[in-house]
Amino acid sequence: MMKQKSKKSGRKALKILLVLLGLFVCFLALNIFYCSSEVVTTNYKITSEKLNGNLKIALLADLHLKDYGNNNKKIIDAVEENSPDIIAVAGDLTILNSDKTDTAIELLRQLTEIAPTYYAPGNHEAELLANENFIRNVTETGAHFLVNKYEYFEKNGEKILIGGIKQYPFFEFDAPDFDNDERHFFDDFLEQEKDSYSILICHYPECFLWKFNEYDIDLMLSGHTHGGLIRLPFIGGLYAPNQGFFPKYDYGLYKSDTATMVVTSGLANSNFLPRINNPGEVCIIQVN
Repeated sequence: MMKQKSKKSGRKALKILLVLLGLFVCFLALNIFYCSSEVVTTNYKITSEKLNGNLKIALLADLHLKDYGNNNKKIIDAVEENSPDIIAVAGDLTILNSDKTDTAIELLRQLTEIAPTYYAPGNHEAELLANENFIRNVTETGAHFLVNKYEYFEKNGEKILIGGIKQYPFFEFDAPDFDNDERHFFDDFLEQEKDSYSILICHYPECFLWKFNEYDIDLMLSGHTHGGLIRLPFIGGLYAPNQGFFPKYDYGLYKSDTATMVVTSGLANSNFLPRINNPGEVCIIQVN
């Protein structure tokens, strides 16, 4: 009798385990489907004494040629309904080693119809920066393509400095003089920002950790991490490029004594790995 009860208990426990496993698999599949098909909006509020009025920014990054609805309607709707003053695109609209850029160009074209759009490159645009057709197509959308370049946006008579940097200017192989285009741009940008509220679009948030958090950058806007790809409850992102496992700067709002940074989890991924607990995102940043 004892053996029969033991066998029945064992089979019951196995059934419960299989049911729980099945429920987990179903939840995971639904989570992956949701994260791959929906776009959410995340809101941030920032204050600055350097800005007399207010400024609303829409931030997006890491599209990787994905389409959320017909011609990325879900992204456009998320941006349009928030009526931003400017739109910042923090790189990686494309995929490395791919010559297909139509999705990226069409998104830029639609964004510029909503608000002035400022686009800085990520690592997946690197090889396209020498492609004259790509540069021309971006320019023809009306987007401001900021590759080690800055421009001014004016609202209610107040000038706001917006710059875009291609990559980190202080790599060891450039030492000791760091004689590179990024360093020359960065020096000039820091000089200009003394008189204006400054926004630096830099695809790589690890730059904040390496050096940029020491400078007077009013707002740095980044992507690249895909939010850590898999977001674990109470822990955060699992892995980010250049930061490794459990990255420090994977997603959200960060501040140092002199600088502020917002990192978006982006919109997609560049490989087959799924996003979990991590839907596509458009950030809306209100600066007062």
